Parts: sequence; structure tokens; C-alpha cells
Amino acid sequence: MGNPVRKTAFWVARQAKNAKINREKINALAAKWAAGDLRVPPWPKKMHLETKNKKALLDYLILLDSLNFCFWSKKERWLFIYRGRTYNGYFALSLALKKFFEENPEKGSIDYFPEISFKEFKAILGGGKGLLFLRERWRIARAVSRILLKKYGGVEKFILSVGGRLSVLVPKIAGELFSFNDVVRYRGKKVYLWKRAQITAADIWGAFGGRGIGHFQDLDYLTAFADYKLPQILYFWGILEYSEKLKNKIERRTIIPAGSEEEIEIRAATVAAVELLRKELAQRGKRLYPFQVDWILWDKSQRIKMKSPYHLTKTWFY
Repeated sequence: MGNPVRKTAFWVARQAKNAKINREKINALAAKWAAGDLRVPPWPKKMHLETKNKKALLDYLILLDSLNFCFWSKKERWLFIYRGRTYNGYFALSLALKKFFEENPEKGSIDYFPEISFKEFKAILGGGKGLLFLRERWRIARAVSRILLKKYGGVEKFILSVGGRLSVLVPKIAGELFSFNDVVRYRGKKVYLWKRAQITAADIWGAFGGRGIGHFQDLDYLTAFADYKLPQILYFWGILEYSEKLKNKIERRTIIPAGSEEEIEIRAATVAAVELLRKELAQRGKRLYPFQVDWILWDKSQRIKMKSPYHLTKTWFY
């Protein structure tokens, strides 16, 4: 079964007025990468919970991706200290949860989260100062845990119920865990983006090395995970081109409303551009899954200093 994210992203990209794709820049980047030492970064195990306890790792991953969104701030940015080093963004979250699971093995489980207090939840995140949607994150962690426990008795049975097929797992995550259902309407048509549902699947594959419960037979189902950093680096390289109006909003750090045409076009163009880049790489002998191209881009976005900021949208979808 085809991924509706892929199909609807291309449909939006063809209609878009605010975010366009430069095919020549894609071809140039593909040629450059194919001629060099192209390496897919490994899933960063050390930045996540490291354990041989399958249940603990699955519970950690589902909680992590339930909360994996909106780390920016126009004022004071949320920071977390782990082993004497200060982190922000996604790795601040992955390490905050890692620390909690490491130091509280009796609580490091979704069995504990349905009734966790807001006070204790905040403490896990070091107080959560500067973190948007703090109370909503607490509600999401509780709700996701309750659903998985009540209907499946835990994360493992939920994952096993899909028979090793991402084409079943991703829609199931989006359909049954409400906060993952990243679907919008664009010019009267439903558009699927499913960022966190897809990244959850990729994280399970990465954390288990594609073995056991982390083995899936249709890895090509996944697309890129449309967030802030990917469009930022694609724009920096000239692959994404924005209208003057949108460009000015991003430069001024004006909040772009969730579900607006501008926001949907940025995200859809990101997904479509990665698909086109993957295709060009394949034609040059470099065969990768779209999510692996995503990993390369995200990794580079963390290492390259870019002049233009990423777009700002208040949402729990990414």
C-alpha cells in the first residue's frame, strides 16, 4: 500500500505558490554526494536509552516520540543538563528521558505514566522552563500510555500486531494515538504528513538495528520527516525556494500558523524534495531509503551554520 504522505506531498508541491522546488539544485547536490563519500549517520544510540530490556526500550521510544515536537522559543530556550553537559532541542528530550529511565528503573515504563503528576513530569524535564506545550506534553504522555496499556497491554503487542509492515504500523500509530495524527486540509483536500508516526517507526528500526521487533519488510514505505531543520537546510542549499512574503516572515521570525497554506507548502515541498533527491542519487548508483536521506540532511543541519532561521510554527506535530 502506498504512503499517502508521499502522494499528497507531491500534489501540494504541484499547486504551491509559496514554496517551490529547484530541480537543478537537487541534481547538483545528488551529483556532489554521489561523487563523494556519502555516509548515512547511524542511529545515535548513545543519545538514547541503552538497555537490553526490550520493554524498557520500547516504552522509552514511544514516550520520546510522543513528546518529540516544538523545541524552539522566541525567548528563553529550554535546556537540559546531562552528565555535566548542556543540551537543547531533541537531544535534550532524549537525554532527559534517558536519565529518568536510568535513575528510576521502577518508574521507567509506560505503566507508570498514565497517572504521573504534572509536578513529576516537569521534574523529568528539568522543570521544563522555556519548553512550549509543557502541560499538553504531560497530557499526551498520559493519554498515549493509557491507550497502549488498555488496548494492547503494552507497546510490544502494539508493534507485533502489524506483522512487520510499516504500511500498517504508521497509519495505526496515527489513527490510534491521537496526537500523532498529523493530517491537514489544503485547498479542500486532505494532506498527510505523519512526521512523528513515521519517525517513531524509524526509531524502532534504528534502536533495534533492524532486528527482532525492529525488523520491517517495507522500509521504502517511509518518507522524510517534515520538521523545521530539513526545510531550513534545503532552503540554505537553494533546493527550496520561497516567495518573498514567506521569506520575509521566516527572516523576521514571524509565527506561521499551523495548517496555513504557507506551512503546509513548506512541509510538503520538503517531503517531495527528499523523494526527488533520493531518486537522483539512485540513478547515480547510491541507493538509499528516503528516511536515510532525511537522516543525512538532519545530521548536516546540526553541523552547518545557516544564516536564515527555520520557520516557526506552534504545533505538537513536529
